[in-house]
Amino acid sequence: MDFYYSLTSPYARVVRVALMEKERNDAVTHHVVNPWEDAPELVRANPLVRVPTLVTDDGTPLTECLLLIRFLEREWPSHSLLPKTGYSRNMSEAGLAMGLIDTAVHKLLGRKIAGDAFDESALGQRRNRAVVSALDAMDKAPPGPFPELGAIATLVALDYLAFRFPEFDWPKGRPALTAWHADHAGRSSVTETAPRDG
Repeated sequence: MDFYYSLTSPYARVVRVALMEKERNDAVTHHVVNPWEDAPELVRANPLVRVPTLVTDDGTPLTECLLLIRFLEREWPSHSLLPKTGYSRNMSEAGLAMGLIDTAVHKLLGRKIAGDAFDESALGQRRNRAVVSALDAMDKAPPGPFPELGAIATLVALDYLAFRFPEFDWPKGRPALTAWHADHAGRSSVTETAPRDG
């Protein structure tokens, strides 16, 4: 199977961490691409030119982060990211974290289009409020154990905020979430997939 991703995409990172935690990282061939440059191999695999994209051994292209997680769970059920105990809680945590990732990505794109003025726009302020609200909710009820999907998505979301918005001190005033992050930040699946340019 061929796996296409960028080193900065939080959506791709969720899948990358999942592959490592399921001990299946070597079961796919890794291709680092830049979706903004319309890499030919990615264009062929995914008409939307988005990452992550996984092409199965029979040539079927699979896209969208959470759909890929579902595929990985079906293909390799061991080391499940979706345990039966606490399933609803795990799904709720994953949904909140993926929403935070979406909001952060929209905020980044808004700045690329409108510059810093985006933050002062009605939409920009709405995005900022959503980020704060999500983080506060996470601090009140930190995610369950790693490597549940909710925990993976939360850690990826927090690291993405730190990577793209270093001026925003998300740990400030959130001791429980900060402690939770510190407990898991040293895992090999986390350190080896840390977002970076290049």
